[in-house]
Amino acid sequence: MYKLLPFILLFFVSACAPDNVKPVKPAWINNPEQGAVGSCTTHVKGRHYQEDLAISRAREKLAAQLGVEIASVQTISEHVVNDKSYVVSDKEIKQSIKNKTVKAHVRATWHDTSQDELWVWVYPVN
Repeated sequence: MYKLLPFILLFFVSACAPDNVKPVKPAWINNPEQGAVGSCTTHVKGRHYQEDLAISRAREKLAAQLGVEIASVQTISEHVVNDKSYVVSDKEIKQSIKNKTVKAHVRATWHDTSQDELWVWVYPVN
């Protein structure tokens, strides 16, 4: 009887363990019918900045689809001192718009909690 006790306890503990089910991505992430999709992983300044960056990336893609010329340069530098990492990121975006205004609305958002990645779908508005 005592030899079976560890196996019985292991069975009950494993039966109560939470399932690690990966969240299913919405179809619009890989195939936005109209518009553009942008994403952002964890942001140092919090969820609000993560959402702003995801929207900004989606708007850049949408503007490029609609004929706006975009030049984007990002510089990232990382310094490691005594097992601490310091990252500095600078981004410069130049847009050339010729008599064209691009307006966009957010159609949907999805937060992948397993990877803390926020996805945003924007579409053009006239």
